Amino acid sequence: MDFSLSPQEARIEADARAFAREVLAPRIAETDLGAFPFESLREAGRRGLLGVKIPQQYGGLGASMVAHCSVIRELSSVCPSTTVALAVSNMVADMVLAFGSEAQKASYLKPLCSGDLVVGAFALSEAGAGSDAASLRTRAVKANRGGVDGYVLDGSKMWITSGDVAGLVLVMAKTDPSVGARGITAFLVDKGTPGFEVGRHEEKLGLRGSSTVSLSFTDLFVPESQRLGPEGAGFSVAMTALDGGRCGIGAQALGMGRSALEACAKHVERRKAADRAQGTEQLTQFRIADMAVKLEAAWWMVLRAASLKDAGKKMSREAAMAKVMGSEAANDVCRMAMELAGAAGLDRTSPIARAFRDVRVSRIYEGTSEVQRLVIARSLVQP
Repeated sequence: MDFSLSPQEARIEADARAFAREVLAPRIAETDLGAFPFESLREAGRRGLLGVKIPQQYGGLGASMVAHCSVIRELSSVCPSTTVALAVSNMVADMVLAFGSEAQKASYLKPLCSGDLVVGAFALSEAGAGSDAASLRTRAVKANRGGVDGYVLDGSKMWITSGDVAGLVLVMAKTDPSVGARGITAFLVDKGTPGFEVGRHEEKLGLRGSSTVSLSFTDLFVPESQRLGPEGAGFSVAMTALDGGRCGIGAQALGMGRSALEACAKHVERRKAADRAQGTEQLTQFRIADMAVKLEAAWWMVLRAASLKDAGKKMSREAAMAKVMGSEAANDVCRMAMELAGAAGLDRTSPIARAFRDVRVSRIYEGTSEVQRLVIARSLVQP
């Protein structure tokens, strides 16, 4: 199977590499200290990177999942904080495209792709519903306000990427708690809707330029026109989003791993004479080679899952494999780079230290490594 990039995919990858070099790299120091990358995201919108898979008629690039993963890997090798906001926004746009009405597509896709809404946010996780998304407790009850049919949302969400800055939040809530996952419905909630409140900003180990917050909804009314897909289809929306998102997380992690490997290789080159004198040169070379092999093998897993997505084939298992292999390979590489760099790797501003901090969450969000293994195992032992 040929996973070489098409001319369009190669061009988009090159554009992403140029964007990372020209826009993200000069701002990495301030972003790493916690500054949200508003200007970088606006420029990403101007270049089409906030809607890689969205058709051109709606303001996107009309490209493939493979192109999307290539973009994510390129950007995260320079600034993962900006990349995670961009990736989640792409995911929200993809769900509007896949499940939205024509009116919803017309209202939201161009503003999402252009950056006019800054970014989109995806609100699924709750205090008691992280890995077990079906147990979420946020409620949506049918109501009529001022002659308009809709729903009243009450509940709270945690660990929501860009939840405070996003112009649009895709919210999962239960319309029928008696039927578990089949009672979840998806809603498009505009920023500034009465009853929408932003809570605590998380002080994270890594990805510090990515804003992560809790959200609460109190008597928040959304018209029926803001429901995304049929009532009870929210779990399908969420799982569809996560399948694509897991490919993206695998790619994101591998971008961070590549950054650490490249920085480590430069460090090793500078200390080659000392390694030779101590008789450790070959050992160091072997470890560098092992790091490169891990990253390359995992990247092929990501490309395989992405190509299945582009072909319209079922790929939940392959997406889980791509995420678990990509995130764990990248974590291993960042750890080994830190060990090879020694004291130089402890400098907070070094690419190795930054990747070491940033990459850890890739094994947690959008489904932990343990959850991915459950998905894989269930696909093998259940008909």
